[in-house]
Amino acid sequence: MEEERKIILRAKKDIKAFNYLYEKYFPPIFNYVNMRVQNRDITEEIVSNVFFKAMKKLYLFKFQKIPFSAWLYRISISEISNYFRKEKKHSKLNQNLYIEKSIYQSIDTTNIPSYDFIYKYIRMLNLAEQEIITLRYFDKKSFEEISQIMNVKENTARVRLHRALKKLQSIVPEKEWKNENRRIS
Repeated sequence: MEEERKIILRAKKDIKAFNYLYEKYFPPIFNYVNMRVQNRDITEEIVSNVFFKAMKKLYLFKFQKIPFSAWLYRISISEISNYFRKEKKHSKLNQNLYIEKSIYQSIDTTNIPSYDFIYKYIRMLNLAEQEIITLRYFDKKSFEEISQIMNVKENTARVRLHRALKKLQSIVPEKEWKNENRRIS
């Protein structure tokens, strides 16, 4: 953490030092955005905007409030929202969560439901519920990180996740829920 702090301070004065931050955080930010927008070209554009804004506004980043990664996720959420707002004006928007099979298959799925099972039902949740499930289970964020990204208290993040999972469980027919739980048990 101290190493990253020094790099951020150096990057505030010399933009070439920002490359380390870009290399470190590009993969998780890219995966997160890709899950949300369903299109690789649009993902690349949004991620490009995220890092451009982060580089341009790096002087605003304060160490005491949130970690750098949470700051990038906040910028990502904002850019994704901007994209959805603009897209909504042009056509009816499909705001469902998208998890590419290649990304999902890179996750240890021993104790989580199948890709098809998750994709079929999670897209029925609202965006905030999809977002918290994505951060927790696909980006493997701790509740502390989720609270920083979503700008809520840690307990609020826990409650929101619990409610989203309860809602997911209520959407899934009981027989399918039991069959899937048997498969992963």
